[in-house]
Amino acid sequence: MTAAGQRVASRRRVRLVWLLLGVMLAAALAPLIVSAYFLIDINREALESARREYEMQAAVVIAARLDSTLSFSQRLAATAADAIAPSVSGSGPHARLQAEAAREAMEPHLGEEILMMRFTAPSGSLAQVGSSEGLDADAIQEGFFTAFAAAIGDARQAVVPVRLALPAKAGRSPRPGAVVAVPVVKGGEPSGVVAAVVDLQEAWKRGLQIVGADYTVLALDPDGEILAQSNMPEDLEGGTHKKLEIVRRFLTSTVKFRETMPVSVPGAFGGRELLVASAPTDAGWGLFVLLDRNLAYYAAEEMRIQVIRWSAFAIALAAIGAVLAAGFVTRPLKTLVEGARRLGRGEFSEPVDVRSRGEIGELADTFNSMAEEIQNHIQGLNAAAEENQQLLLGSIRSLAAAIDEKDPYTRGHSERVHRYAVAIARHMGLSKAEIREVMIGALLHDIGKIGIEDAILRKPAALTDDEFKIMQRHPAKGAHIMDSIPQMKTIIPGIRNHHERWSGGGYPDNLKGEEIPRIARIVQVADSFDAMTTTRPYQRAMRPEAGVARIRELAGIVFDPKVVDAFQQAWISGDIKPETKPGVKPDQTRAAEPSA
Repeated sequence: MTAAGQRVASRRRVRLVWLLLGVMLAAALAPLIVSAYFLIDINREALESARREYEMQAAVVIAARLDSTLSFSQRLAATAADAIAPSVSGSGPHARLQAEAAREAMEPHLGEEILMMRFTAPSGSLAQVGSSEGLDADAIQEGFFTAFAAAIGDARQAVVPVRLALPAKAGRSPRPGAVVAVPVVKGGEPSGVVAAVVDLQEAWKRGLQIVGADYTVLALDPDGEILAQSNMPEDLEGGTHKKLEIVRRFLTSTVKFRETMPVSVPGAFGGRELLVASAPTDAGWGLFVLLDRNLAYYAAEEMRIQVIRWSAFAIALAAIGAVLAAGFVTRPLKTLVEGARRLGRGEFSEPVDVRSRGEIGELADTFNSMAEEIQNHIQGLNAAAEENQQLLLGSIRSLAAAIDEKDPYTRGHSERVHRYAVAIARHMGLSKAEIREVMIGALLHDIGKIGIEDAILRKPAALTDDEFKIMQRHPAKGAHIMDSIPQMKTIIPGIRNHHERWSGGGYPDNLKGEEIPRIARIVQVADSFDAMTTTRPYQRAMRPEAGVARIRELAGIVFDPKVVDAFQQAWISGDIKPETKPGVKPDQTRAAEPSA
């Protein structure tokens, strides 16, 4: 071959290599990069959502810690007020103070959280225990005055925020505190006020333990003044925090509520974005947890950098492979691509068949090994998911059994209601997911009875009207108990509304017809049938056939006719089989409507 021919052949080989390289990059890297950036965007949203949820949980927990400390202190102040009342002579503005008796009543309540306690009569005379040494005496005096005025004027307990001490150095948080006041009532009139200085420093520190160093936490009083803060950035100092939208909403809203939102902080270079969550305290204060939005996306940005690095690495490898082994790679590469597509479709059983003693053959073996490992991993995940599902259901059954154990007359009730409800749901043609919701709702439908006194649950006789009203609270109590679990959102209606009536007049929401959630209508029929066919203090058990007839009779009045039809089908098919307890003689004639 001539030199010119050799040069042409060489140029053609180079062109073919670059063409192959371009195809490889377009087929392999382009989808990788596009999908990676889509995944990054999705992860950014997921990261922000997770951060906001974490911030909300942190704000709620810190608020709850402060509320718990204040509530405990109020109870101690109320105890002191009750002890002081007998020693007060006269009543109203004529009440006279017995200082020594008042101090003896207040002294036992001083401790780590209550630093001072003072009893003040309307005449202005007072008795005090504890000391304000090392604290801001002026702020405490103002807190005492404000709390006294609120408690004596409205004859009710009052909570006034107080900065017990200013920070020793700039950037530190002030020492948060409060004055809680309880009126001493004698002769129907306020005869003085017991006020206690509460140190919230330890409650604040314990609350901060759940957040990381990247978060800023603010505790604001109803006027927006900072009671306590952690990691306060410079651009929020000097009252700038009051300009945040979420803080303005807190200050102007008459009803305090939880919320989370992104907000902008003004600045010389366009400012910055924050993710903020807020939660109110029982005293009307606000807890705010803030995070720089860029920090929330740190993982996504790191992923983007890694994608760029690995993409560059892949390009380099592709170029070397195209130059050195273009012809050798083409055919086995097609086989590998097809195998990758099968792997993407979830087809793991057919291995890639590449007959090569070189690296391509090793790559094929590795690919097959990876496919096998992925298949085994997926099988392991499925087994773990099934095990977790069984563990969850077992835990729910144990909880239901524990609820039933509180009431000796309904032992095993939740398990039976669950079986009946599942049978009804299947005959209604519900999906597996919907049947699972019905099953959990039925097992937990009486969880609210945890909040009912044992004296009422275990009463071996019919309930009085007042006791029955208390018993009627258990659906709402149960819904409140489960309300903090987001995954229970679709199940809570079965707990809350299983005592509604199709024609109206039920409780707790007086819903009727299709307004009643379907899960509640199913649980209601199952619950009522078990109540009819088991002996209770107020009725003897009916025979199952009589219970079925009674359910049918109440269709369109108490129960959804469609649910009753499915119940009838389940009964006829034998899917509903009430247990027969030894020694229990069912009553064939009694046909009482289901009760609480």
